[in-house]
Amino acid sequence: MTDARWRAVGRHLGAGLGLLPASLGELGRLLRGEPTQAVLVARRHALGERATASGGRVGVARVAVHAVLGILLGAFFWWLAATAVLATARGPFYGLVDSGPYGDSWGGPGLTGAWAVHAGVWVLVVAVLGLLWWGLVTLHARSTEHLLGVRRRGWAVPAAVLVALASGVLVVSWVQQI
Repeated sequence: MTDARWRAVGRHLGAGLGLLPASLGELGRLLRGEPTQAVLVARRHALGERATASGGRVGVARVAVHAVLGILLGAFFWWLAATAVLATARGPFYGLVDSGPYGDSWGGPGLTGAWAVHAGVWVLVVAVLGLLWWGLVTLHARSTEHLLGVRRRGWAVPAAVLVALASGVLVVSWVQQI
């Protein structure tokens, strides 16, 4: 991969993990009566270099919706990161975190088969999580463009609301299952 591609991957990773604190900061500025500062913080986080090209006054309701969506999606990003860490512990490091017996393990009855199958599943899980992460960062950027006045994309906010609600249901269901 080229250096530009790695930088893009790093930006997307940082944008996902930074969304929760940035959105909490945005909501805090809004509650303190600083909606203009809240908009600037949100635009800078979600749009990066394109934030300077944005202009216009944004209503408080739009900023509030953006902050709440950012908090929900940001919490989901942290859950995805935790899932990736868990998948890494249970994938390529399977033999180190599970001392056996491996008779009922995927790929068992031996350690080698169980380790190979768990590592293979890990590769798939991390690939899917990466694609999901990339798509969610892009969706958040599009909803930011719409809500905070850069470019109107009518589909972005309803899609972000559906994804935020679905991610909340997924996380709650997963936590109740443990």
